[in-house]
This record gives sequence, C-alpha cells and structure tokens, in this order.
Amino acid sequence: MNVDRRTFLRGAACAPLALSLGRGGAWLPGGDERCLLVLELVGGNDGLNTVIPVDDADYARLRPKLGAVRRGARALGDGTSLHPSLARLHGHIAAGRGAVVHGVGYAPPDRSHFRSRDIWHVGPCAPAGRRHDHGLARRAAEQLRGRGRRRGQRNLPAAAIGGLEVPLLLHSRRVPVPSLVRVEDFQWLSPGARGPTADAPSRHVVGAGGAGELLAAVRAAQTAGVELADGLTAALQRYTPKADYPDDDLGRHLQLIARLLVAGVGTRLLHTSFGGFDTHARQLPTHAGLLRQLDAGLGALLDDLAGHGCLDRVGVLVHSEFGRRAAENASQGSDHGAAGPVFVFGGGVRAGTFGQKPDLSRLVDGDVPPTCDFRRVYAELLGRLGVPVEPVLGEGFEPIGLW
Repeated sequence: MNVDRRTFLRGAACAPLALSLGRGGAWLPGGDERCLLVLELVGGNDGLNTVIPVDDADYARLRPKLGAVRRGARALGDGTSLHPSLARLHGHIAAGRGAVVHGVGYAPPDRSHFRSRDIWHVGPCAPAGRRHDHGLARRAAEQLRGRGRRRGQRNLPAAAIGGLEVPLLLHSRRVPVPSLVRVEDFQWLSPGARGPTADAPSRHVVGAGGAGELLAAVRAAQTAGVELADGLTAALQRYTPKADYPDDDLGRHLQLIARLLVAGVGTRLLHTSFGGFDTHARQLPTHAGLLRQLDAGLGALLDDLAGHGCLDRVGVLVHSEFGRRAAENASQGSDHGAAGPVFVFGGGVRAGTFGQKPDLSRLVDGDVPPTCDFRRVYAELLGRLGVPVEPVLGEGFEPIGLW
C-alpha cells in the first residue's frame, strides 16, 4: 500500500477519537446535560481510617496504633468522623455538596484486587475467572450515545482520563473510548499544531498512495479526527480555572476533567484513578499523604466546577475496590477486607451520611460486611443521568435516595 508500518500506525492513532466523535462539528452539546465522574482509589482504601467510627469502643481495641487518626478527625454527625487530612472535602459535605454512604460493597466479597476491581467495573457479578469485554459505564454510555439536544447532534459519551489504557468500566465492542492524559492528546491530531505535534497524520496517510479498504477507512476516520480536534481544542482553550490545582498527576488529571466539563464537549461519563492505597505496612503516614492529595485535587475540582456554575449537573463517585480488615496487622498496616464507605459529591445532593455505619462488634471473618450493594449507588447516579437502570445493572437495585 506504499505506506510503512510506522506511518500507518501514526495515521490510525486518530481513529478511536474520530469514530467516537462522528463527523462534522454538530457533536457539541447543548451545555446542560448531567455528567458522572468515577474516581477510583486503587489498592483498597482503608475505609475505617477514612470515615472513622469514633464512637465504637471496638475501634480502639482493634486498632491501638492506627486509631491515632481519631485525634483531629472531623465530625460528620452520626458518630463517625473524616480523617484529619480531608479538611476540604469535609467542608464540601458541610456546605451541602457531598455525602458519605457507609458499608458499600458486594456479597460474597473477594479480597483479590483484580477480581474485585472487575466486579466493580462490570456491575452484575459473573463467575470468577471469566473476563469481560464490556463495562458498566460503557453500557450506560451506549444508552446515551447519539442523544444530542439538537437534531443531528453527536457527542463523546465517555472518556478515560490519566492512563494509557481504557479501564474495564468503559470497555465496549461497539464504540471506541479515548484514553487521555493531556490536552495535547487532542492537539496532536491538528495540522495547525506547532512544535513536535505539527507532524500531523494527514501529511502521511491522506497523502499516501495505494488503495485498500483498511487504508480508506483510516483515511476517513483520520480526516474526521483532524477536523474535530480543532473544534475540541478551541473549546478547551476557552476554559479559565477558578481554583488552584495541586501540581501532581491527580491534580492535572482532575483539571483536564474540569476542562472537558466546563467546555461542554458532550462527555457524560468519565473515569480516573488514584493509586497507592494498598497499605499493608506503615499505614499512618502513607495513608495521610494519599488523603491529603485526594483532598487537594478533588477539592479543587469541586471548587472549580462550582465557580463555573457546572457543579449542579455533575455527580462524582469516589470508591475503592474493597476496604481493609478491621484489626490492624503486625506491620502497623491493614490487610484486604470487604465493605467500605464511598463518597458522592455534586450539586443538590442530600448532604451527610447514608446507610448503616460500621458495627465492629458484628464483623464477618474479621471484615466489615457490606450493608449496601454498590450497584444501588450506581442506580442512583445513572438514574440522575436519565439512563435506564435495568439494561445497565439488571433488576433489583433500588436507588438509595441521594437526590
């Protein structure tokens, strides 16, 4: 086909974004669609030291060292308190923009990172060992695809932020989902870009000789991608931050999410992750540092969206694949457990705490048992987006009443 492998791959790189967005500029949304961001704390966040059952006498007995976080903890009003590092998020909850849901998980619990993440990402639990090619949010995105407010409008229903791979949550056979790290990931497609990005694929594939159905498909997708990238880049450049983000990976990823949501490019479902929560040893300083990063980054995102008048249409779910064991281990850490709390932030949320707070006198195999199936939380969030819940989650998962 008169084109070498490297040139072909460079031209093909734009195809997923182009195919997701469709042709022309009509994909830009009307501007008021509700959106969901899933922020995953990877590694198994210690829920008992994040939302602390300070009035449970068994907590001090089970955690003689880890229980030190009770000093300076921030009261939530139901006998639980937030970790001292979560000052900004506590302020958002107190201001009516956030909620804590206790005891979220699934039964029977699985202490494998990989298996538990798969379950959270897929939704309906499938037999152990079975791999999936479709995720929960991706099924929701397929319900949203093509639902523009203006006739003929298309959108980019879902995007993964901050990684090189699209998470299982967003996997689908039907529609490619872009995985983005920087705004420049869009600009690479544009022939108007300067510097290293100016070497656009159109200079290689569109102008290349030869024939073949595959090359023709790449040419068509690449042409659409170049056109759309210019419009998307212009939309993102109209964003002006209204909060100071931390200069770390999480802060940069969350600011990119803010740019997408404020610019109004039609993205309804987003996923990003923040790792390091597998705290088997020396947990106190490590966990405090991680929660400080979470507090700074997510607090900035919520302030930014509120400053742009966007927070009322955004829901943010913060979860981890499982909690930790109730008792601390001999290495001043905690081991893989079962249920844990999740956070939900957004405009109009019924602020405070929901569900049954942990009772450490009623453990199951040393774990806090799940008292709220995580799919009920998703039922609440997807219903708020206007997504039919049963095609995504199956039957029997009632919303928990956060809005």
